[in-house]
Amino acid sequence: MDSLSAVRAWAAPLALALLAVAAAAVVLSTGPLAAPPDALITALFGEGPPDAELALALRGPRLLAAMGCGAALAGAGAGFQILFRNPLASPDLLGVTSGAGFGAALALLLGAGAVLVQGAAFAGGLATGAVAVACAALTRSGDGRLALILCGIVAGALASAGLGLVVIAAEPYSQLPSITYWLLGSFTRATAGEAALALVPVGFGAAILLGLGFRLDVLSLGDEQARSLGLRARPLRLMALGSAALMTSSAVSVAGIVGWIGLLAPHAARRMVGERAGRLIPASMALGALFALLIDRLSTAFGPAELPVGLLAAAVGAPAFLALFVATSRRA
Repeated sequence: MDSLSAVRAWAAPLALALLAVAAAAVVLSTGPLAAPPDALITALFGEGPPDAELALALRGPRLLAAMGCGAALAGAGAGFQILFRNPLASPDLLGVTSGAGFGAALALLLGAGAVLVQGAAFAGGLATGAVAVACAALTRSGDGRLALILCGIVAGALASAGLGLVVIAAEPYSQLPSITYWLLGSFTRATAGEAALALVPVGFGAAILLGLGFRLDVLSLGDEQARSLGLRARPLRLMALGSAALMTSSAVSVAGIVGWIGLLAPHAARRMVGERAGRLIPASMALGALFALLIDRLSTAFGPAELPVGLLAAAVGAPAFLALFVATSRRA
């Protein structure tokens, strides 16, 4: 019976993951440099036709970056929503997104290359999240979640102020366009090396969140309940927050600022698999990967000039979230 329950619990996340993989195959089989699915499978093992290998080499890194970043943002959003017991919590709750944007913009202002820009965004996001957590610890507030939210708002505001100063100081004809384009979000610049480098911390953070499992459910009930079950609430919460911040900063370092994925995907996954963290987080990651993949494909469907992914994510995600929220409220 236990094994049957486990199979049922993982059926929906597994089905969503397979759906995301199937969507990736459809994307590679259509559009520019299209190749049939069987040729793509053989090309993965180095035995495919030249057109399939070319499609994987040129379009594969972008597809991998889109799916990885979407999964990271959705998984981080699900983790934040569980920890803070707030369905409106999102990956930028601790100011990580603003900090990553500030780090990348500063690196672009200084004329850094793509790898240094990615590293600066990663470091800026983690630093902002660390400042929020440290300030919350200094307050010694009885409600740790409220202190974290308030300190995250402050840290994000400081990072946004720094970003504004960088934009003002940027040269309007050479530096400002690249900064603006990066802040609007895009998977165009992703190379195989950069995508793989960013997916390593994403996988590490996701493994920690999935490993915490039921402990996240206990933490969502409050510190007293966690201590009554023998769990150390503060270290576990810091571990979960650090993992979610790591995933968010890694995604932003590759794609720029892409919103709504971390808010929309967990809500949709919650309607499918329920509130349990062990099912909600993987299902959210699969839906996030699927949503980011579709948005990236949509960005190239309006002509030769690509639309920023961040704008499309907001244009599609906001109405979808509103419809989902209204449907959930009526059902409740």
